Amino acid sequence: SLEARGFGNTVHAFLELLAKQLKGGTSIERLRNEITRWSPRITAVLRGNGLPPSSLDKRAQQTRTALLNSLNDPDGLWILTSHNQASTEYALTSWAERRTSVRLDRVFRAGSEPRSVGQDCLWIIDYKTTTHGPEGMDKFLESERAKYVSQMETYAQTIRTGAPSEDIRVGLYYPMLSKLIWWKPALTRTSLKPF
Repeated sequence: SLEARGFGNTVHAFLELLAKQLKGGTSIERLRNEITRWSPRITAVLRGNGLPPSSLDKRAQQTRTALLNSLNDPDGLWILTSHNQASTEYALTSWAERRTSVRLDRVFRAGSEPRSVGQDCLWIIDYKTTTHGPEGMDKFLESERAKYVSQMETYAQTIRTGAPSEDIRVGLYYPMLSKLIWWKPALTRTSLKPF
């Protein structure tokens, strides 16, 4: 829905701000304290994304929750902290076989698993602001991976086109749930389908 999209865009914008603030040296504790005072800014961004006045307070609270969850979750904080070659909202176009343009929520170098030491893998993270329903967390995350595997592998293939030797990992991060699911993409031509 338009409201869900506007909410998602707002969370993405403020996650980008958190990453910039962390890169600039702002402490996690200071950011936690500042988020509580960001309500007017968050509300303005939500309004700018077309949300109706009746949902602004609820969605502003949810945005603050998503941001605090990300700072309080070890995986969320790992994604947002400064990494080698880190970029947020990274736009990329590939002309291999056909034109493919993508916008990657977060890209950075790190170890081969979340929070592991190293810089040997290129990570592509996509933020998702949905939450699980009555089916439970495990079923929800399983269905989300199946839903987005093609999209994430297209992202990985687009990067791989310009850097064929890259060891790539992809992940979906859910700031409303403080959950990261990740995998090493199977980069074969038959597994890539337009999304």
